[in-house]
Amino acid sequence: MKQILGKMKTLFASVMVLALLLAAFSMPVLAAEKEDEKSAKDIVNIGVTNTINTLNPLLYDATIVNTHAISLQFLPMVELGADMNFVYHIASEITTEDNLTFTIKIDEDAVWSDGTPITSDDVIFTIMKVASQGVGNVNVYAYSVFEGFDEGGQLADDAKLEDIPGIKRLDDKSLTLTSNVPIALNTFLNNYMGYLFVIPKHVFADYSAEELKTTDWFTHPEVVSGPYRVVEASLDHFASYVANEGYWKGEPKINKLNIRVLQGSGLLAGLQSGEIDVIQPTMATIPVVDQEAIANLEAFSAYYDRPLTNNLLFINVEKFPDVKVRKAMLMGIDRVLLVDGFLNGYGEITDGFVSSYSPYFDEELEPVAYQPQEAEELLKEAGWDSSKEIKFYTNSGDAIFKNAANVVVQNLKKIGLNAQVQTMDINSLLEKANTHDYDIFAVQYTFVPLDLILDIEFLFSSWGIHASDEILEAVAAIMEVEDGDEEGLKEAYSKLDRLVQEEVPVISLYIQSPMGVVNNKLEHCAPTAYGFFSNVWEWTFTE
Repeated sequence: MKQILGKMKTLFASVMVLALLLAAFSMPVLAAEKEDEKSAKDIVNIGVTNTINTLNPLLYDATIVNTHAISLQFLPMVELGADMNFVYHIASEITTEDNLTFTIKIDEDAVWSDGTPITSDDVIFTIMKVASQGVGNVNVYAYSVFEGFDEGGQLADDAKLEDIPGIKRLDDKSLTLTSNVPIALNTFLNNYMGYLFVIPKHVFADYSAEELKTTDWFTHPEVVSGPYRVVEASLDHFASYVANEGYWKGEPKINKLNIRVLQGSGLLAGLQSGEIDVIQPTMATIPVVDQEAIANLEAFSAYYDRPLTNNLLFINVEKFPDVKVRKAMLMGIDRVLLVDGFLNGYGEITDGFVSSYSPYFDEELEPVAYQPQEAEELLKEAGWDSSKEIKFYTNSGDAIFKNAANVVVQNLKKIGLNAQVQTMDINSLLEKANTHDYDIFAVQYTFVPLDLILDIEFLFSSWGIHASDEILEAVAAIMEVEDGDEEGLKEAYSKLDRLVQEEVPVISLYIQSPMGVVNNKLEHCAPTAYGFFSNVWEWTFTE
């Protein structure tokens, strides 16, 4: 099972969703659009604080802004909705009888914008190209579990369907994928089908892997499956879309849509000036200092989603092998103060990975309380040298934690741990994580509430987090719970969280409830963490 866990790398589903807070500039103010008979306003502007990175579906990086920017024009097979049920897009049904072979049926009505039907050939073509070695998308590692894919989840550029036993074409509108190991249906839907953005084979059949990797076609596509298509983009700043009038689910009621990349400090001004209409809670981080002002804007409605984004403090166990020292860290940080002082109380404290957003949350697992005197005693028992410097790396793009980190340092110094903060950009921080070159570091990580296990396995296998035999067995036990056994999953996740609380390889500093905002005149748009764009073609402005 350990070998299986090593192979089951996450697609970063929901991977570092809010962790990737890259500084960016805003795009120029757009000229006001003339009203027409469709709606009182025919353009919607969405404010985000993460860069888009790419619009090429084969090069997706699985961050939230990237995922949504792509899916507006190239639909995924499915999408996790706000109610934690899956919304079907290209697929109309996905089933399995043994959790090894998954039968995928494509919506009979699904067509490309040029009228060509979307078929199983398009889906198979997309899988083979996104996994091709020449395209080189490292996020396909999890495809390694399917028969015929290599250990990196990739295929040779010249691979043919008959060489891949894990993929079978049944007919024009159905196919199967077969795994070497059991996969829970929710995991299959979330981590594979949720990130498979189908591209048209009839457009790209003659493209080489290199051409698919480097083409700029996706920044102004002629053929799309989704409700919108990009007409202009500068990925660090904006992407501008126009409606796909032939969208097979219904013509969008709003003709134009912009994703606008801003610094967090610019969101309030953008709302006040009318340059921003909606902020989705995981595509942008609203500074805490601006949240009250935003909540009081008469023309907008603000919402706090349920606790979702976990700010995790990772401990290099090789540097801190004595569990007493790690427990002292856990007991010595005033996490309630962090929530009250830096999140305005909109968050929660837990131990482990599972938040109250998840159906697998254990309400009976009490988080360890702030106990500085007991923490100090533990350090004395461990013989800790209080003069030893601890390098504490944090993300310079996390505006909230940049200040909260100073409180964490003060707490640790109070009990005898000499931590020194060093901020760095997210890419440098993740390099530290991947090479295990850290004492402790903190980063935001958003787990999908319905399916956390591949992300958890990734953290233990790739970031050098301490994984005792008991923890590895607990991770494996979650993967082995049968589909539909909700109580079994809850018990399995609870056991893992309790082990994490006991062994302290990682500390959940707080789980943030992200804020979303929407223009009161924009109907049918709910700024939820999941399912935000699932009905975007129905959005409309009232008079």
